[in-house]
Amino acid sequence: MENVILQLAGKTAVITGADGGIGFQIVKLFAENGANIIACTIAPNEDFEKRLQGIAEANGISVDIVCFDLSDTESVKNGIKEIKALKKPIDILVNNAGIGHLALVPMISMEEMKRVFQINYFAQVQIVQGLYRALTKSQGCIINLASAAGIDGDSGNTVYGATKASMILFTKVLSKELAPAGVRVNAIAPGLVCTGLADAMGDKAKESMLSTSLMHRLGNPEEIAKTALFLASDSSSFINGQIIRVDGGM
Repeated sequence: MENVILQLAGKTAVITGADGGIGFQIVKLFAENGANIIACTIAPNEDFEKRLQGIAEANGISVDIVCFDLSDTESVKNGIKEIKALKKPIDILVNNAGIGHLALVPMISMEEMKRVFQINYFAQVQIVQGLYRALTKSQGCIINLASAAGIDGDSGNTVYGATKASMILFTKVLSKELAPAGVRVNAIAPGLVCTGLADAMGDKAKESMLSTSLMHRLGNPEEIAKTALFLASDSSSFINGQIIRVDGGM
């Protein structure tokens, strides 16, 4: 039997949106590569807990679940405290959680715009601030989930695209600020992926994305997870401040 190389052996990864389509695949792949997991979700879920327990037992790693609501700054603060209370080194932070939004400019509600920015951007900054010292201590890495929508600026993406464009700029700035501490910061910018977020965007949006994709298909969550694994591993040790498009070619 060949020796299996575990790319993240002994490391601990904090993953937000861990129960989502992409988030769960990142949890699974990281665990298969030896990482201990701190899985962040909005609320307790018995089925999800059982799935995580199975992953932990199958891979001989530990899994902790921390629940908090990204739309509530106090909840995020409490979640950060709970993560710190675990007293585990944090080697990897994956800011994966987020919500979609699709509307033409005249139809945008200011209240909803603020909510999407709170979840997709402000909360992500808050999490980085809260775990800043732990990441610098371990000389770890941060992986932000951006989007091709934050680069291309398609119709209807004033809000969602702007939040992801903000994450892209945040990634570039943070990579410069944290480089002296030995922390790498990169982002993944997926195209439309087969998840609940894609379903929520509706058939018309999916058809539009398919028509502009060189591969004429949606991405799979596993393909995004593999990119995250690469960025979290030593295989990408000289990659920093980059936005990796995973969109099948647009």
